[in-house]
Parts: sequence; C-alpha cells; structure tokens
Amino acid sequence: MRRLLALITAMTPMIALAQSVPTLTPRVTLAGPNGMNAAFATKADATNGTLTTPTINGGTLDGAQSITTTSGITQSLASLLGQQINVVNYGAIAGGTDSGTAVQNALSTAANRFPVYFPYSAYGYTLNSGAYTGKEIGTWLLNGNTIRGNAIGTPNSGGGTLISPYTNPWLIATDQKSVYDPAAVPQGSNETMAAVSQECLPNRVNGQNANTSRNWITCLYAGADTGSGGTSGVDVSTEVANWVLNISGNHGLTAEFDTNFNAAVTDGQWSTGLFLTGGGPAGTNVNSIALNIQHAAYDGSWLPWTVGISIREATNQIQQYKASASEAGFFQQAFDQSGNTLWQVDKNGYAKAVGFVSMATGNPAFSARAANADDFVATRASATDTGFFFRGYDESGNTLASLDKRGSATVAGLINTNHTGESASSTCTVGEMHADDLNIYVCTSAGTYKVAALTAIK
Repeated sequence: MRRLLALITAMTPMIALAQSVPTLTPRVTLAGPNGMNAAFATKADATNGTLTTPTINGGTLDGAQSITTTSGITQSLASLLGQQINVVNYGAIAGGTDSGTAVQNALSTAANRFPVYFPYSAYGYTLNSGAYTGKEIGTWLLNGNTIRGNAIGTPNSGGGTLISPYTNPWLIATDQKSVYDPAAVPQGSNETMAAVSQECLPNRVNGQNANTSRNWITCLYAGADTGSGGTSGVDVSTEVANWVLNISGNHGLTAEFDTNFNAAVTDGQWSTGLFLTGGGPAGTNVNSIALNIQHAAYDGSWLPWTVGISIREATNQIQQYKASASEAGFFQQAFDQSGNTLWQVDKNGYAKAVGFVSMATGNPAFSARAANADDFVATRASATDTGFFFRGYDESGNTLASLDKRGSATVAGLINTNHTGESASSTCTVGEMHADDLNIYVCTSAGTYKVAALTAIK
C-alpha cells in the first residue's frame, strides 16, 4: 500500500502537465515545411529570419536595417532616409522656438545638394540664430511656410538673406528656392553651363490626336491670375515673371530669344522670336500695354547712353498694319513731359510733327509734295522773333545756305534760270534779280526792273 501511494504521488504532476497542453486543430506535426520546427525557425527573433507582411506597432529601429530597392541597390535605412534632408529631423520645431541651429545642421548635411525640406506648419518656423548670405548652394523646399526671425534678414528693406533671392533681396521665396554656382562646375572651351534645362522634342503629328492637323504644344507655361475686386486707389500687382540681372563690371543678358533656322520652313508659316498678345471681351474697360520699356537710372536721371529699342540687320525694321478701313487710332504717338503731342501718325496716314530734323546721305533729306497746299510753311511768331527758318552747313561748319526770320537769305552758290524775258515795265519785288541770254533784270525800289544788255557787260 505504501508503494502504491508513492507511485500515485509521483504521477500527479505529470497528469496535471498533460492536461495543460492545448489541442491543435487541424493536427500539426513537428517535422515538415508546415510543422512546428519550421514555424519556430522563422519566428521574429530568429537569426536572419524573414517577416512577410507583418504589422508592427511601436518599437524602435536603429537605422542599420538594409533596404533593397526594386533596381537591386541595397543601402541602409539611415542612408535612404538621409537623402531627404528634413529640418525637423535635425531639431527644427514649428512655431516661435528658434530653429536656427537645426537649419544650419541640415544645411551642413546637405552639402551634397539634396533638397532641404520644411514640413508645412500653419505657424511656420522661426530662425533667430545662424548667418546666411543668400548664396547657399542647393534647393530649399519651403512648402509655403512662413519663415520669420533675425537670421532671414530684412527683405522689406532690401536686406533679405535666407529666403530671398541673392539677386533681388527685396523678394521673399515662399515655396522653392534653388541656388546654383556655375563657377563650381568645370567648363570646356566652348561650353555654357545651364542651371536648369527644359526642352520639348519636335512637335509632330500624333495619330491619337482628336485633330491630327493641329498639333500645338507649350514647352514652359507660367500663368498668374490677378483675381477680382480691383478698385481705384488699391494697388493689386501681379507679375507673371520677374527677370533680374545685376551688372557688376561684366556684361550680361536679362533674356535671350533665339530663333534658329536650321532648315527650310516647309509649312510656309511665320516663326516668331518674341510674340506678345493680349485681349479680353469687347467693351472691357481696361488699360493695357503690350510692351512697356522704362530705361533710366534708379533716381530717374539719364544714363550715359541708353536706347529703348534697337533694331539691327532687319530688311523692314517696323511694319504696322491697319486691320480695317474703319479702324481708328494711331500707328505712333509721342508726347512731351506735359502730355502735348510731339509726333504722331494716325491710321489714315496723317502725320504731325512739332519739330522735324532729317538726315540722309545721297538722297534729299526732306522731300514734300502737296496737291492743294504749300509744300512748306514757316511763320515768324512776332516782329522780335529772331533766328532762322533754315540753315545749312558744310562739313567745316561754314554756311551754305540760310534764311533768317527777317527774310534775309545767304546762298554760297546760286543758279537762277527763272523769270527770263522780263520787261522794264514788269512789276517786281525789291531785290529780285534775273537773267537770260540777252539781259540782266534788277528790281529797284520803284517796283520795276532796270534792264541791262549782257553785251554791255565786259
């Protein structure tokens, strides 16, 4: 009996243990690809284990994990995330806290010119520390954030540094700023380095087009809408593009438009270097200028030499056409500082000029023909009006011909073949003198001619 009790006592834990083992349905074996051994071999903490579509809640990654892209390039997770320089990852905090140090650290990391990214915040970011010049190379993705603080300079006073363009520190970049240094890129003997290159391949018929005979494309389009609500006295200014070139000892072009003819233009259409167009519905009350040229020093004074428009090597320099017989207006108008007309040509061909100066070589400097009016009229303003109606000089400044406002004339050389055959009784104006093959006629103060035979003159 004592032996039986001892045996029962020894077996009791084993019975209890057997009762705690769960039942697997369907039955699972230890061996085989679906067995317990295979399942335990690929559990999460197994060495070199594989997780397929897992769900991870919380936890920490140290960045040493390997990431293989679809192209087969393997790199660490930390390296992959580091290719997007996010200022928040370097300690920047949206709001009023100074994030200057964090942004400086992000810039130092972005020496390889990765974009520096500012996550959007309704408040934006404050940068009170750090020094910037506006020439930091790279691309800034500002994402419409408001950037404030001492480190950004004073754009309103022309002293913007961080988020203002270097060439125009009055402006404020709000979405993207990119700075490129061509001096940092080696150039060949005939090369020109471009910061941004955007090209459109040749346009041609596409069989999938709804209209295969009309194929229009735009390589680059920049548009802006001024919006509604314009009111007199309120300045709502919108610029589609603002091109700035700072000249500091070296020449440059603000914009260059090249129309290169590489082959015959077989469609027979016009190719245009610069095309300006605009319009709106009929009756729109609008003041519009297709091209506005203002060329002077900042204070309004004259530059040493300046030309508003210069046209060279063109067969026809300016052509202007009237669209219809009823079209009114002017081809050209010019005004003085008080708005008075100095020169104008209307669309009926009538011209008006307050003063006229003409220079020509090999052709008459001025030629006029009138059907019902004098070709030229000059009127003295008053009896005390001095000066000349006309003066002509040679290359040394000597007078060739002149007619002053008293009526006195000077002519270096004179040939007169008019009024031949005058009689002594013919009325005339004092000072008139004529000659023919027989006589010379001189008008006296009596208003008649004195006649002298040429044979009497030795």
